[in-house]
Order: sequence, then C-alpha cells, then structure tokens
Amino acid sequence: MNKKVDFSPNAQPLSPELLETVKGYDSKELYWLSGYCSGLADARQGGQFTSITIPNEVESTAVALKTVVLYASQTGNAQSIAEQLHQNLVQKGLSANLSSLADFKNNKLKEQQIIVMVASTHGEGEPPDDAIDFHEFIRGKRAPKLEGVRHAVLSLGDSSYEFFCQTGKDFDEAFAKLGSTVLVDRVDCDLDYEEPSANWITQVVEQIEGLSAVSQSATNEVTSSPVSSSQQFTKENPFAATILDNQKITGKGSVKHINHIEISLEGSGIYYLPGDSLGVWAKNNQSVVAEILQLTELSGDETVSFKQSEKTLLQVLSENLEISLINKNFILEYAELSGAEALKDIAASEYAKYIANHQIVDVIKYSPMKLEAQQLVDLLKPIKPRLYSIASSLEANPEEVHLTVGLEASENSNGVRYGTASNFLINELQADDEVLVYVEANKHFKLPENDKPVIMIGPGTGVAPFRAFLQQRQEESATGENWLYFGNPNFNTDFLYQIELQSLLKDKVLTDLSVAFSRDQEEKVYVQDRLLENAESVWQWINDKQASIYVCGDMNRMAKDVHAALVKIISEQSGRTQEDAEAFLSQLRKDKRYQRDVY
Repeated sequence: MNKKVDFSPNAQPLSPELLETVKGYDSKELYWLSGYCSGLADARQGGQFTSITIPNEVESTAVALKTVVLYASQTGNAQSIAEQLHQNLVQKGLSANLSSLADFKNNKLKEQQIIVMVASTHGEGEPPDDAIDFHEFIRGKRAPKLEGVRHAVLSLGDSSYEFFCQTGKDFDEAFAKLGSTVLVDRVDCDLDYEEPSANWITQVVEQIEGLSAVSQSATNEVTSSPVSSSQQFTKENPFAATILDNQKITGKGSVKHINHIEISLEGSGIYYLPGDSLGVWAKNNQSVVAEILQLTELSGDETVSFKQSEKTLLQVLSENLEISLINKNFILEYAELSGAEALKDIAASEYAKYIANHQIVDVIKYSPMKLEAQQLVDLLKPIKPRLYSIASSLEANPEEVHLTVGLEASENSNGVRYGTASNFLINELQADDEVLVYVEANKHFKLPENDKPVIMIGPGTGVAPFRAFLQQRQEESATGENWLYFGNPNFNTDFLYQIELQSLLKDKVLTDLSVAFSRDQEEKVYVQDRLLENAESVWQWINDKQASIYVCGDMNRMAKDVHAALVKIISEQSGRTQEDAEAFLSQLRKDKRYQRDVY
C-alpha cells in the first residue's frame, strides 16, 4: 500500500556526487537528460520496455529558439498531448519548456520565440480552471506584443456543445492579434482526437526542428529494464472491473435517483488519489438503439467499418457510437439528407435549448428515413468515456473504487431521455457484472498538507470527492480541520451518506457540517446561503487559519453562486471592494487554495 512520505526540508532526492555531475552538463545534455528521465518514469508507471537513444555528441548549427509548450487541461487530455509533444521535441535535441497555464508566469510570454498551446474547452466555451487567469491576460490590455513570434494551437472540444473548441480558438486569435505568425495551422479536435493530435505533433516538431536547424550525430540505443509487471490501464486500454455493490441511496419519493456504486479493482494494480476521477466506458440504452434501427429501416445485422475494423451495426450502435449527445454537424447533415428544413432552423437558432433535452433519436424521429448502415455510422461521432469524481480513498478501501452517480433524465415530446453512463451504471449493472474503467488523475483537485484546514462545498453528487477526502484524512490521522457544506432537496430522502457523516462528526474527523435542504421549507435554502450565514467563521477559516476551499458539482448555477457568495464574504468581512475580493479569490486559486471540480 502506498503511503505519503514527508521529506525533511534539507533532504535531497539525489546524492551530492550525482548532483555535482549533473551540474557539469551543458544545456543540450540537460535537455536530453530530462527526456530520458521522462521515458524512465513512463516505463515505471506502465511496466513496459522503453527504448531511448542517447546522443554521443550534439552539434548545434544555430542557437535554439526559445520555445514553450503550454497546456490548458481540465481532465488531463490536453496535458497528456502537451507532454507527448514536449518529449518528442526533447528526443530531437530541441530546447523547450513545458508548463501548465496555472504555473506559467505571464511576464515570461514576451521572452518566447515559439509558443505552442494545447487547450481544452470546458462547458459552454469556457477555459479550464487552470487557464482562467491566462485567458483573461492574453486577451487584455497587459498582454505583450508578439511580433516575430510563431505560435501553434491544438484545440480539444466536444462538438455536441455550441461553442466547440472555443478556448483554443480564443488563444489562436489572441496570439495573432498580438502580432504572432502561425507556425502550424490550428487543429480543432473532437472526441476522437488521437489521430489529428498525433499528426499535429509531427508537424510542430518538424517546423521547430527546421527553424532551429539543430542536428544530431550518431546515437547509441539504451533499453531500460521493466521495473513493474503490472499493466498500465488507460482510456485506450481500460480495466474490466467487477461491480461489488450498486445501491440506491435516495429515499422513496425523492425527486432524485442517486446510487452508490462499489467497484472491484482487484488484480489491476490501479492506483488513485482523492480528487481523481474514474473514466467509465458505458454502453448505450438498448431500447434507444432499437428505436434508431426501426426509424432508419435497418436490422442491426449489417456489417460496417468502424476505426479500421469490421463489426455489426448493432455492436457499434451499442458500444462505439455516441447516440445521446447531439452535435450541430449531425443536425445539419441529417437535415440535408432528409430534406427537413426545420432542423436547419433548430441548428441555427435553437441549438443550445434543443440539445438540453433531445438526443440523436429525436433528430431522426423528426424526419425518419431509410439509411444505409455505413451511412448512419459515418453520421455519428465515436462515444467518449464519462468521468465521475471518485467517492472513496484507496487507503480506506484497498483495491476498490466507489462512485456516487445521479441518474440524468430529461423529457421532451417524445418521452424521457436518460444520460448514457448514468442509465448504464444505475439501471443496467448489478453485482458481478463487468464495466470498463480507468483512472483520470486530477492534480488540480488535491488535499493540502495534513495539518491544513479545508472547507468543502459539495451539494448533491458533488459530495463524492469529499467523502474520499474525509476517508483519506481519517486514515492518515490528519490534524487539519474539515468543514463540509452539503445540500440537496429534502432531509428525509436526500441526505447522502448521512450515517457516515454523523460518525465522522462524532470521531472529530469532520469538524463542522453545514447542510441546506432546499425544499424542506417554503423559502429555498442552498449551500451558498449557508456560507453567507456563516460569513464571519468562513472568513476566519480562510484568513486566519489559511484554509483551502474546494467546490464540486454543477458548473452552470451552483459553482457560480458559491463563487459569488465567497466574493461577498471576502469583501464584507475584510473591507475590500468587490474587485479586490475577486482578486483575492483569484490569488487563492493561484496558490492552489481555491480548487474546483465542476461539470
């Protein structure tokens, strides 16, 4: 079992002799060494043989251009691509720095000669949390002129959202307005980003290599030894986990349907930390699949091509294609095929409203028509895994992972439509069934040191990561105080993990618990109202005790209302203006004392 080890301030991870040796390396040797160590780290995580080339001699025919590879990542995809690009550059002997936008110093931008950006888009065209400040900076008055600079942008997004890849588009436009010229044309990637991102990386490396004019001489090949026999499970190579328990935890009569799901990771070697997410590959609702087949006059037995393999139409509709989330291109292409002009009007003026409670089957149902099997496959996007905040500590639950899942449902004139993953997890899976999973690390949502206090705000299923936080702190006998804000509609039916939380209060693991059950009284009360009621104490925790603040849950309403409440508390309790209170909260985010996992 992995345990956190606290090193003394004077401890060195390397011997003094080795450090002195490293200090003697020139810049090229140091850049190569960083790539070599990165390769070794990857090998140790995945237990794979890693082949690495060591240059005998690196001869520079020109001064390397100052290059930075930046990433704006919410779930880790953008970070992974940026790291791969950086590793490719280093292995070519090309100088480049790699940085999250959360850690990048804005005043260093003007020093760069090449800026490479990998940016994901969060929600409806918003930048990820780690990119908010840079996004404001680069589009503001303090952004530096970038004449003579070259830039390349890769955007990650989901075309089912109206503002597809908007963050990457914003960065590309901002760089150009500041005078930078394009190194490689921007590429906007949808859910199936692997191939276009790999091609983009190749182009970027080739362009930088050409500009830098750095050549490498003969190389020796070194193969690292495998250091772990455990397999690395990823989004592309998920683990077939077994359901241990799947229980509804909202009561009869509740307006919500929420399940607590326990999953076995036995034999996988999978490791995670509180704050991480679990990726789930869900299967589509079979009744909806059957309806699509009926509307398009297909049997499902037809053979189709999908990602260079042959499968039946029924199989790809069930497991490989997205039939819940609608993207605008699908509406327009189907409208063109069917001749339904009204669908074009929906795409043009009602798209955001329409997709809130409609799915692919509703578009087809609008104007049913016979399609060829491959034609239907080509119209649809590949399904993507759904991410859920992990609701358990691995220390407290060895070889297990727990989820808190709410059934997503909406209604339109055709009936009730369910979320793909929530319906699959809640209604389709029972004990001993298998589900394909992997861990998505989230370094931007992590507990502070054990002696630091935390304020956790998680209404509804947003309580999930805080259950993990509290379990971890209990396992580690952490001395930091813990204050949880939880809300849901009704006390009698919706008090998730009530017995556990009361036990944690009794054991003094949970210092304080503030609850808001919105429908138990005439006037609705939410977690942000409880925060304002406790304004003086909240400010004392933030200012005097140096508490960290965590928010998890709905991005569109709750997170914004909580943010506004925190700004008001800081302003009123400290005598700051609202603008200064916003700046204070922004600084907390930079200091990693204000972290959000919102969706």
